[in-house]
Amino acid sequence: MSSPSGRKFRGFILVLLVAIPILIMLGAAVFWFVLDSPAADHGTAPGEIIVGIGDNFSTVAEKLENNGLVDDWRYISLRFRIISRLGLVPPLQAGRFSLQFGQKPSEIIKSLTSPLGAQRVYTTLTIPPGLTSTSIADRVEEAGLARSEDVLKAIIDLASDYPVKTNPEGLQGYMFPDTYKIETPIDDSSETSKKTAESIVRIMSDSFFGLLDEIDPSWQQLTASQLHEKVTLASIVEREYRMNEEAPMIAAVFNNRMIEGMPLQSCATVVYTIEETDIGQPFRREYLQFNRRIFERYLDISSPYNTYYDDGLPPGPISAPSRIAVDAAFYPADIDALFFVVKDPAAGTHTFTRDYNDHLDARYAYLNQYVVKD
Repeated sequence: MSSPSGRKFRGFILVLLVAIPILIMLGAAVFWFVLDSPAADHGTAPGEIIVGIGDNFSTVAEKLENNGLVDDWRYISLRFRIISRLGLVPPLQAGRFSLQFGQKPSEIIKSLTSPLGAQRVYTTLTIPPGLTSTSIADRVEEAGLARSEDVLKAIIDLASDYPVKTNPEGLQGYMFPDTYKIETPIDDSSETSKKTAESIVRIMSDSFFGLLDEIDPSWQQLTASQLHEKVTLASIVEREYRMNEEAPMIAAVFNNRMIEGMPLQSCATVVYTIEETDIGQPFRREYLQFNRRIFERYLDISSPYNTYYDDGLPPGPISAPSRIAVDAAFYPADIDALFFVVKDPAAGTHTFTRDYNDHLDARYAYLNQYVVKD
């Protein structure tokens, strides 16, 4: 028979055995749910947090507290450590994050560990059709994303990763002009600039080849040289057409000229020669001084990009063609025209003719618009 003191001790132990799990559960509930509450209201504007490569979560947690996004950096740091060791969360991601005041610590952790988090900070990059690699690189630098020289290098270096004919300009012409959301770099270091430049070139080139899949899935049956010819033609059409419906007609004129063994005689290639090549550099100042007017002597610049001087297509694309221009190069209009001349400069329309004399008449009619009559 047990003594009263023994019964009390056993009762005490029993209470402990029941109470301790309850207390642990209550403590866990407080830690997991009650303490997982938004910071005191510090405003409504997003707070930007930069997570550097190699940063640990404690460092980031202190930034969160300093920015008023959490009340106690120790709590969110401990919470991350626990779920990380349990394998319940991906690793901390480097990048810029725009976090809203009022987010719970658990929500902040989810944002900072998601590889494709919606709360990352992005920069809008708009690349209009018809730009050269130089102009694209300048736009990227102006947007504060990467140095232009790094973009130009990536355009050359990454060409070997795509089914592109080897050429001095790399992926010029194989980057789709569009508006892109690019993740804002975490800093302006040389290494970050190079990585961002490569990422942008890949995004634009992947978009271009995705476009080819939509326009003509059989493009993959073309040789690199055949594809290069179509993309080069598209890049010239891009710089020549104004009205969408005329793009296939302009592509047909250039195709017909090549079939007939005639030079393309595209003014767009003369402009490219002057603006982008070393051979055209001596004419650049005068060209710009006279508001980009093309003088007849420019037609004799001895460059393979000048289609007045050299027969056939230039060595490679002269611009980033739009969907309309690429589509026109793959599906030119069914016309036999060999010439086109401006008809209405305001509307951007042209007159298309097969006979040279008809072309001269159309050219005269255009010029005659500006003759002052008594």
